[in-house]
Amino acid sequence: MNRNLSEKADSLNPGFPKLDAIKPGTRITAMGLGHFGGQIAAIKYCAELGADILVTDRSSDKLLADSVARLQGYPHVSFRFGQHHPEDFVDAELILVSPAVKPNHPCLRAAEEKGIPVLTEIELFLANCSARVIAVSGSVGKSTTVSMIEHLLLSMNIDVHVGGNIGNSLLPHVNGISDRDWVVLELSSFQLHWLSRREYSFEVAVLTSYFPHHLDWHGGEENYRACKQSLLRNQNVTQLAVLPASFRENGDWRSQARPVYFGSEDLTGLPECWSVHDKRNAAAAYAAAKRVGDLQGRKIRKEDAGSLLKEFRGLPHRMELIADREERRFINDSKATCPQATIAALRSMTEPTWLILGGALLPDDLEGLIGELKTTSLLRGIACVGPTGQRIFQRLKPILSKQKKNVLCRLYPSLKPAVLWCWESSRSGDSILLSPGCPSYDEFQNYEQRGSSFAKFVRELKSHACADRDAS
Repeated sequence: MNRNLSEKADSLNPGFPKLDAIKPGTRITAMGLGHFGGQIAAIKYCAELGADILVTDRSSDKLLADSVARLQGYPHVSFRFGQHHPEDFVDAELILVSPAVKPNHPCLRAAEEKGIPVLTEIELFLANCSARVIAVSGSVGKSTTVSMIEHLLLSMNIDVHVGGNIGNSLLPHVNGISDRDWVVLELSSFQLHWLSRREYSFEVAVLTSYFPHHLDWHGGEENYRACKQSLLRNQNVTQLAVLPASFRENGDWRSQARPVYFGSEDLTGLPECWSVHDKRNAAAAYAAAKRVGDLQGRKIRKEDAGSLLKEFRGLPHRMELIADREERRFINDSKATCPQATIAALRSMTEPTWLILGGALLPDDLEGLIGELKTTSLLRGIACVGPTGQRIFQRLKPILSKQKKNVLCRLYPSLKPAVLWCWESSRSGDSILLSPGCPSYDEFQNYEQRGSSFAKFVRELKSHACADRDAS
């Protein structure tokens, strides 16, 4: 890991501007630690190059104890918790920033005004990666599509490495990835914002879906859309852009690359139980995998892809069937952190459904979700939790009462009593769906902890007789 970063950036990816070399003794401030692997991997990468690294995070050392433990054994890594100090940034030679940090943070602005480079883990990886890259982004469906692409490429005996926002950093392995391999990266809008400062060109760019999201971070839809569009911006005529069929006539999403448009009816042989959005994800994955197969001389037909994807196992916390108790299905869709993801989940249901909804305060527009909750015929009950759940409850309860629909609606302070109410109120043949439609930060550290807690609460449920269903 001691190759000169600047030399690698020039030789491997000429579209990247020259990055400052990381040498022994380079003073680096790492802004944001968190619990996910990307920033930790980047800190380790720089530490192994001999850099002196100060990690600064607004959280406490107790809350980040698991991440701190992963950096033990690096004597040149130190920590500062509780708040960020401007002097730690203006005195550094390089800033390693977590992509979730807003770019207008005063400490970052102070560093940039002094000409100090600000880099992210994904930029370090791409600057050092010699493989061709399939980049996948979108408002929903990113992780599933990435995993489906991996599944198809592995079935074609193609060496593939998966990383990015899906939770797996490839930076520790970058020197073992050859130019004959393929990399599939999930890229969030945050990562794309930082990456848009570069001129990297992806061999295949996949946009799974688009609707406004994270508008508080981006400062409005225009900025959010620009980040997603940057996925395509630097592509050339030899490359491929995979886009939703609805974008065929949308001039805002043009690319120099050859476009391929996908829809839910594109593949045959997929399981009948798959939802429309999973069938769309599968079609996008096939388009990307076909491109790789064509380049590698390994053809894959649509009907073959459908058969191969029958073996695909969904990802945790994404419409995951976690239990079937007393003829009730419990489905964990904790990864649904925006209203549109919950709408997609509801539209995939085929049996009477009890929905657990809400969580941390969400700035996104809730009108589309409210409209869906008013009209979904299979909905039997809604348990609202957290600040966003309270907003939905206040809006929805009068509407349901006025419509005189037989849909129960309750407000709960936390997830556990919401699970218990759905269990006690449901009947044989019903499904209980956790699809919150917003982040988890009010009660849990992340969507994974929320989903795991849901599974734990389900395991703790006791057998019961069906409770009274009189509307509240």
